[in-house]
Amino acid sequence: MNIFVHRDDLRIHDNRGLTAASNSDKTVPVYVDDPRVRGVTGRNKRAFREEGLQKLRQKYEDRGSGLIVEKGKTREVLPELVDEFNAEEVFYARSYTPTRREIGREIQSLDVDTKSIGDRLLVEPAKLSQEYDTFSPFYREWKKTKKAAPAEGPGKLADVDSRTPEMNTEPTADIPEAGEDAALNRWVKFRRKKMSNYKDKRDDVANPEYVSKLSFYYSSGMIGRRKVLRDVKDMMNSESDSHARKNYAKYRNEIAWGEFFYQVLWHDPEAVTENYKDIPNEIEWRDDDEEFEAWKNGETGVPFVDAGMRQLVEAGYMHNRLRQNVASFLTKHLMTDWRRGARFFQRHLADHNVPSNNGGWQWSASTGTDSVPVRIFNPVTQGRKYDGEAEYIKRWIPELRELSASDIHNWVEMSQEERDSKDTGYPDPIINFNQRYHQGKQMFEKALNR
Repeated sequence: MNIFVHRDDLRIHDNRGLTAASNSDKTVPVYVDDPRVRGVTGRNKRAFREEGLQKLRQKYEDRGSGLIVEKGKTREVLPELVDEFNAEEVFYARSYTPTRREIGREIQSLDVDTKSIGDRLLVEPAKLSQEYDTFSPFYREWKKTKKAAPAEGPGKLADVDSRTPEMNTEPTADIPEAGEDAALNRWVKFRRKKMSNYKDKRDDVANPEYVSKLSFYYSSGMIGRRKVLRDVKDMMNSESDSHARKNYAKYRNEIAWGEFFYQVLWHDPEAVTENYKDIPNEIEWRDDDEEFEAWKNGETGVPFVDAGMRQLVEAGYMHNRLRQNVASFLTKHLMTDWRRGARFFQRHLADHNVPSNNGGWQWSASTGTDSVPVRIFNPVTQGRKYDGEAEYIKRWIPELRELSASDIHNWVEMSQEERDSKDTGYPDPIINFNQRYHQGKQMFEKALNR
């Protein structure tokens, strides 16, 4: 008898660890709700994961088996399960965050044979020739590195009854349906109808159907990356239109971006809480609490930023273009430590995962992997470029729905008298926008000795 421990892989399809365990012997599927993981997981992601576990349990029951879910520290729970089922081997998928790696070491120390399987990533960091701190050279090697085919379905599953504790976390946002069926259905619809325009329209924030939103499912392992990459390659190989192929290739590029941040964190686990770059001088953050509260509540008076923050709170998700803008605004204009923003995202994102969240925040804050020394987004010009008719802004900021797109995009640049005349109830900008741009730039240049 084997035990397979689900971790960041709440699915049956394309699961290399489950396949390896169940091809070897009858296998008991297990998930340990470890408080060290649960404690750093935001409410929306917890709710999403719990629904995914319920769906996973049903998948096993449909196959005549069951899912054992236990609460407790992995090092205490697993030995009891090994004894209960007289297990000879324990299989599990490798994970890459500091907490998950610590738990992986605990599994390895069990008084039973254990096997760690590479499943979550298409290319393991250890297989690369070097550590990469910028994406382009990483991507060149990533593309060339041989990748495993999608795993076959599970083999021999043990005849066990499911055991699941009460799981009733209520999300604070309107999050999508969880589970691998929902993930696969979303992927099929996206690749059939929208992926041929992905590169062209993915930054059109008013039309969210042009992004896959698979990040919800990647973050909890409800869809296999090998299956997705195989589908993308098949589409590229069968497509005669060169323009469509470029759009498919761009989606492949985005898959690699996610793996790039895993590679960064694998080599530098301290980047979860510490600046990735070696910055010569201390960054003199303002860390103004009132400004931070306005940012969290979507009340900074900068429409493109506020729309993104309200989407985050209401939907447990934010378009990537907005993630870059709200992070840049917090760190460069409000001059607030990126860690405060990263923790707020962690609390609300249903698609949160540590490598992408921290990697994205540090990239935006100029403390991470960006090759540009000090990059500052202008959310006013970004709003005009990517939400020209202000449809996205109006969707999330009802106070502005009666205004023209021109008035919305000019809000920061209007005089006080002009804003008062609109009588919207929407706040004035909380900062002098241009002045703070220069102050933020100077703050980072001083820290970098530039």
